[in-house]
Amino acid sequence: MHPKSTFVMLLCTLFSGIVFSQTTVRENGYTVTYNHKNIALTFDQNVAFRAFNAKSLAEKQVTIDSTNSYTYTITDAEPAEFIKYEYALKDGANKTYNTAMLAAQALSTGVMNVYFNHPVITSAAQYQPAQDLGSTLDDMLIAYINNCQSTLDIAIYNSYSPSSTTGIAGAINNAYGRGVRVRVVYDGSTSSVMIPLLNPAIPKLASPTSSSYGIMHNKFVVFDADSSNPNLPWVWTGSTNWTAVQIEGPDKNNAIAIQDQALAQAYKTEFEEMWGSSVLLPNATLSKFGPYKTDNTPHTFVIGGKVVGNYFSPSDGANAQIINVINSANNDIEISTMLITRDDVRSTLINKYNSGLGIVEAVFDTQNPSGNDIPALKTAIGANKMVQYGGAGIMHHKFILVDNFNAASDPTVLTGSHNWSASAETKNDENTLVIHDPTIVDQYYQAFLYLYGQAGGTLATAELVSNKKDLMLYPNPTSGMVFFKADSSLFSSKGRVTVYNVVGSRIMERNFTNMQNASFDLSNAPKGLYFVTVQIGEFSYQAKIIRK
Repeated sequence: MHPKSTFVMLLCTLFSGIVFSQTTVRENGYTVTYNHKNIALTFDQNVAFRAFNAKSLAEKQVTIDSTNSYTYTITDAEPAEFIKYEYALKDGANKTYNTAMLAAQALSTGVMNVYFNHPVITSAAQYQPAQDLGSTLDDMLIAYINNCQSTLDIAIYNSYSPSSTTGIAGAINNAYGRGVRVRVVYDGSTSSVMIPLLNPAIPKLASPTSSSYGIMHNKFVVFDADSSNPNLPWVWTGSTNWTAVQIEGPDKNNAIAIQDQALAQAYKTEFEEMWGSSVLLPNATLSKFGPYKTDNTPHTFVIGGKVVGNYFSPSDGANAQIINVINSANNDIEISTMLITRDDVRSTLINKYNSGLGIVEAVFDTQNPSGNDIPALKTAIGANKMVQYGGAGIMHHKFILVDNFNAASDPTVLTGSHNWSASAETKNDENTLVIHDPTIVDQYYQAFLYLYGQAGGTLATAELVSNKKDLMLYPNPTSGMVFFKADSSLFSSKGRVTVYNVVGSRIMERNFTNMQNASFDLSNAPKGLYFVTVQIGEFSYQAKIIRK
């Protein structure tokens, strides 16, 4: 699914407090329109079509549109139902059917909560301040566990708890004690301090340690996936392992919790593929990990009126989604990821920058393996744009943002556990979310801005089109005065600077007879993020300024 061209929000309606959206998603050769009570698929060519419940294989009711015979509508979709469908070109008796799966909209709230364990620059918020939980990120996870009512499925790479009665282990044991069905998958190659602290009666399964397998690198929890109350299922995921340094620091991490029954069912399906069964006890004979797994879940979800992509590694092609998100950018790209060793991702970033995308910024960790692509990115894009975090701990995020500063261009964030490496793509168990929501992107940007500044990054400024003549604004962030540093050929040029706040209101405009000693003053402006446009002749230059 290509983030910019594959979907358009058409209509949202409110029903019993739940937002239902009519959303059209473009797939390869057809579009899918999600409605409250039905799902329509419009194909580019004349096809034969059939649909089934993905679990029972019971055939679904399908009608053909009277005005467009290429449109098939599933009229009996149940909330959060997974529907398998098949289609083939009507090219004679011999038909080769393509198979895909979709998820009907749930009756859930679609609430999404993002958490960080390090400072964030809330003055840059366009919609909603990000949440820095600091060393209390585990307390938030414990709160979700304490609210769990029926089922708790955990897939965790590495974990710690101070005791069996306190911390995360204590919360899990308490949930089990009050009757919650608890199942735990953990990485078999990692010494997780928490696992022995769990009640011995809680069933657990370690991932394999064979040479053909990587690691069970997930950090997700599925709460109450099968509840009759659609407002109870949650998914917790992100980059955060449950160790002291990962939660309390100094490692830098994020977590995201999403209230949606359809997404919870997808994560439950992934869990049970590793578990080998759908019941309490695991089946080691049927369990599948890493390269042995299949692509068996939908990848597009409509959650609270927003389109969310969901991909599990290595079966679902998560690396291709990273590339798609990069290619979708029209305005800006910001990246916080621990490492990048995928040459195809590196080349995509460089090609996107060379195509004229002026704002490409990234912060990486310093503890990257040999063979990383950061030196090549620094050479191609700039050492002050591709920076490495050298502070305490590990910069452990794995997220990318596109078009945070262009609400009309589908702001998107890709996040999860998936490092940008060959192992993550081909051997590890991982999960990735692609969220099309400016409010969520805005919160991740506030975290990025802090890390980027700590690493000495220079906020991206687009060069003038004419012969790459440089124009730079400094200092950034600023406490008031902003100065121009211009190419000498621009010294005598007349110009105009216009400053806008995050809601698009113009707060300042000044004309200059030359750019050599030009400046403007934001001392009287509230702290926050501002957009600056400088016009010199026929050329336009844009930048972001933080008033600290």
